[in-house]
Amino acid sequence: MAKLVLVNAGTNYEYGVHEPLNLLVLAAYAKKFGHEVFIADQIAGENIFKKIKKINPDFVGITATTAVISEAYKIADWARKKGFKTILGGVHVTVLSEEAMKHADYVVKNEGEDALVKILEGKAEGGIVIGKPVMNIDELPKIDRGLINMKHYQQGKDRTPGTHLHFVPPNTKLNSILGTRGCPYNCIFCHNSWRGLPVRMNSAKRVIEEMKELENKYRTGAVFFMDDDFLFSKSRTKEFCELYKKEGLKIIWGCQARVTSKGLELLKELKEANCKQITFGLESGNQRVLSLLKNDTTTVKQNVKAIKQVKEAGILACGSFMIGNPSETEEEIQETKNFILENNLDGFGVSITTPFPGTKLWQMCREKGTIPNEIDWNNFNLNKLTFALSDISPERMEEIHKEFLNLVLERNPGMAPRNVLKVALKHPDKAIKRLLKDPRAIKILLRRLLKKT
Repeated sequence: MAKLVLVNAGTNYEYGVHEPLNLLVLAAYAKKFGHEVFIADQIAGENIFKKIKKINPDFVGITATTAVISEAYKIADWARKKGFKTILGGVHVTVLSEEAMKHADYVVKNEGEDALVKILEGKAEGGIVIGKPVMNIDELPKIDRGLINMKHYQQGKDRTPGTHLHFVPPNTKLNSILGTRGCPYNCIFCHNSWRGLPVRMNSAKRVIEEMKELENKYRTGAVFFMDDDFLFSKSRTKEFCELYKKEGLKIIWGCQARVTSKGLELLKELKEANCKQITFGLESGNQRVLSLLKNDTTTVKQNVKAIKQVKEAGILACGSFMIGNPSETEEEIQETKNFILENNLDGFGVSITTPFPGTKLWQMCREKGTIPNEIDWNNFNLNKLTFALSDISPERMEEIHKEFLNLVLERNPGMAPRNVLKVALKHPDKAIKRLLKDPRAIKILLRRLLKKT
């Protein structure tokens, strides 16, 4: 049997709020077939090079998002030079397989469980290996969180208090769960738009079992569901709430959902089952832009209604927004700002629209010839303009984004002065860069501080 090290690549602390569930699933699947698996977690602060050399594995496997793919490539290059057989997987390399092959012995396209085991057992030739999708995800083995630094991830909210996790109280042990794969919608900015896979859900019973283990074994106090739409199915949502109450669980939890999710019809039950936050992808306050991004599947009126209903149920209503969308004007961006101001969200984030490889946005840019030959993947972090999608100049877009970041600083509960100070003290280099970039942030924090006294 083979010895495998799976690497969680990246050095940006903001990417380390949630544990690497993808690697934990791959590890559990490989262990099911008798292979020895370790995780080297760079995001959690491990010296992965020292750990890999000490373990001396047969294979080094790296899965990375576009934002950290440059770091993943460096690790893969190092591993190959040291004589380890190297595997790259994930959405980015699925789309740009030829690019990835310059850095690895194997590149896995699509879902990786089946392909990984074939590679470990010598049943796949070097090169690009096509993975089969797992259709019944309840059949996947249970993950083992003992492979990672649980203390690090359970402190994720306290370590980065300005996150989307507005429902998590200070000093609460936090974990995340992923109970679905796929998404039925074809938003032009999302990788689900090209995969063509059906939504596959863990049963409510399986999800509750994982929550029970977290509460009993790890003393977890809060869980955030990473699913694109945790409330997709009304019947599953109802069963989940019933089982939660039957088992007497105490964990508080939050999730992501669509404003059209069928599970939202059960807000009373969700509240009784300790749901504390629902985050929506609201995207834009302008209907034309929203229709473009989401293929006419939601409306601004539906967004307003969902926020109101969730808040009335006593659950935090939060949202994410995008600016710099295709053909978007400054007037339309102002409508998004007005939407935020008028709807009293309990938390929100605003990102610069980014055309990730493989998405419909990426294809639009390719057709227009706006994708440069040389790309710095580090800029694909939702906070930088990668290449222009609208007629607004890059300089002006940066200024507009600063205005939205200051709005987040001014209005988000998680960005209270003491929380911002905690982050600044832990990461002074980033804090100084932020202030040098826009000194108005200091005035905003002082204004918030004075309101408290």
